Amino acid sequence: MSTAHRTPARHGWALMTAAAVLAAVLPSVVVVVAPPAADAARLLAAAVLPAVAPADEAQDFPFPGADTIALHNGSDQYVTYGASAGGRKVPYAVSGSGDVVGTSPVVAGDALPGGGGAWVADGAGIWTPGAFYHVKDGVGRYYLFYTAIHRNDGDRRCIGVASSVNPFGGFRAEAQPIVCPDKGDRWALDADVTTGPEGAIWMTWRDGQRAEGPESALSVMMLKFNADGTVDRNSDPVVIMRSDALAWAHYQQDGGVTVIENPSALFHNGSWYLFYSGNSWPTNYYATGIAYCGAKIDDGLCSQLPGPNRAWFSYSGPQTHLPDSLRLYGLPGNKRGPGAMDVYRARDGKPWVTWNYLSDGGGRKSRVGRLVITGSGANADFRVTL
Repeated sequence: MSTAHRTPARHGWALMTAAAVLAAVLPSVVVVVAPPAADAARLLAAAVLPAVAPADEAQDFPFPGADTIALHNGSDQYVTYGASAGGRKVPYAVSGSGDVVGTSPVVAGDALPGGGGAWVADGAGIWTPGAFYHVKDGVGRYYLFYTAIHRNDGDRRCIGVASSVNPFGGFRAEAQPIVCPDKGDRWALDADVTTGPEGAIWMTWRDGQRAEGPESALSVMMLKFNADGTVDRNSDPVVIMRSDALAWAHYQQDGGVTVIENPSALFHNGSWYLFYSGNSWPTNYYATGIAYCGAKIDDGLCSQLPGPNRAWFSYSGPQTHLPDSLRLYGLPGNKRGPGAMDVYRARDGKPWVTWNYLSDGGGRKSRVGRLVITGSGANADFRVTL
């Protein structure tokens, strides 16, 4: 893949053909490119953006729950989908070029303006849409695995699937959810999909059906993609994480369910790793954990890294934060409540992440970084750089 038109600014935002002229005379600027559906006014407003310091939020995605995949429509850019925000069900942004994922403050459109299909409650939002691209019988499709409230069923959350040959719209939602718990008031949410060894495709999610007592559980199962764009289960769900032993996820939680959620799995150098969020999302204690799952992701519970007492990435202050004994590393910009970390690979195969945080201006935004992995197996170390 071409890696031309990179900039020296944070994340190396892409410069496309029309931007090359600007780059020649203004080499320190960054140009953000939206798809053709974006209106001219928003494109003009976002055309030239200055490089910023890590603490600056100006270039981050203006929605939470971001999930990024490479475009396969003749462009070498990337599309990032997010949770409902700003009146859009699934806002999306386009950024990057070649091997650089990039970021953008421009919402280019709504990928799922009609919502999640007939099973979804009227007016319900869409949470954490997990994005995936798959080719079946020569036809490439974009998939969104999303969370929504089930119609006429109290407050139950379920996971649905929608697919389209167009990354920016035309998604067709399946008639029924792929996961929907029938266990009391438990929820299914935060699906993420990834490819493992021998081309097997796996979905991880927060699985209320298999949670026990005041805990959360994370599960995994294999998926089957059909020629008509639908998706079926291809294995039984297996619990790979429970929250009961995680001291940092329990911190300052006085009752109810101890939350772990937003699982995202990565197969790297022969080992599976699970990135996930824990604690209460509207607080500064919300953080990101990492677990080691071995050579097979569906082979029982994963082992927390560096152990059950410490989150891997968290906010470090000066405001209220997890005690130092319950946290390991920070993230670029040191934003409050970093969670929903999604792990994926750029076109060159190198790992990147997006995560959301509590914005200084209110609400939540999402940020992009490069994932740097050293070591291997249960001794692997993970850092994030911009």
